[in-house]
Amino acid sequence: MGTEAPIIVENVSYYFGRGSLRKQILFDISAEVGEGEIVILTGPSGSGKTTLLTMMGALRAAQDGSLRIFGQELLNARESQLVEVRRRIGYIFQSHNLFPALNVEQNVKMGVQLGDRKPAREENEDIRNVLDRVGMADHVRKRIDQLSGGQRQRVAIARALVAEPQIVLADEPTASLDKESGRDVANLIQELAREQGASVVLVTHDNRILDIADRILHLEDGRMMDLKEAVAIETSRMLHVLAEHDPGAHRTLLSFATALARVAHADRKLSHEEVDVIRKVLSETADLSPGEVEFVMTVAIDSTRSGQEESISTNLRRLSSNEKGRLIESLHAVAEADGEFTESERLEIDRIAEELGL
Repeated sequence: MGTEAPIIVENVSYYFGRGSLRKQILFDISAEVGEGEIVILTGPSGSGKTTLLTMMGALRAAQDGSLRIFGQELLNARESQLVEVRRRIGYIFQSHNLFPALNVEQNVKMGVQLGDRKPAREENEDIRNVLDRVGMADHVRKRIDQLSGGQRQRVAIARALVAEPQIVLADEPTASLDKESGRDVANLIQELAREQGASVVLVTHDNRILDIADRILHLEDGRMMDLKEAVAIETSRMLHVLAEHDPGAHRTLLSFATALARVAHADRKLSHEEVDVIRKVLSETADLSPGEVEFVMTVAIDSTRSGQEESISTNLRRLSSNEKGRLIESLHAVAEADGEFTESERLEIDRIAEELGL
């Protein structure tokens, strides 16, 4: 019999308020996160991502369904059982939640004191090691107000991971950071979690860091959706708007299809699964007939294969930041369609993001 996954969510629903003000936030959510797996949770604001994350962290009481963390059922669990679960979890928040009255070293020590205690010498060595890994070894005596936003988040990561938790839950850890700092923070979470064998659930709107995930889950209006289905829906919305308001929308559509094809062909092999994802996305856009879908897709793929594709930047730079973000999500869906996210596909997505001005 196999080992149970550290996080198992089965048919979980959640409500805010009471009586006539009662509102359902999560609808029959089911998901598992395996040992050592990095899962990114995406979705628009208000979709229930943080609610679900705090439930996984035993910070919010379960109401319906089953939620098991380390095999412990959290529905109707005693407070002592919840506390024991929390001690085995590392939390990283958007606002780092560091104590301003303590210096860097003292803040990280708070994480040690929440976990299983060791002799003082070993704990101090663990603190020094994790601060060195996050690049903060030369700042141990500094106060929090003397640090930049990126440095504060590095300290928060060190505090979350110093006790070597078996689960790491991160809520928008890059939201307040610039591009370079956000990338560094995402890489640190990935590297340290891999080293410690921790399972990670990371909530984000930052499409630049999707590539660190083993798997991406998507919440929409409190319901779990397949990423490919979510991408198709969002793309459909985006291109319908463009078709209604932009007479040059057909150029945007072709550029969009070309971007998808470039990622699919980045590793010089175009799988049936990748073509199916491109077809699924395009079939939901701009009221295209099946024949039109095949035409647009064929033009985009053939031009990519021949190296004659036009630059997408002119036609796609006009998109809003949210629309560009959805495009990047769709590129990841294509890259992951065949179960293999290659380095060449990742680099192609980065190049397209640069062309879009991201």
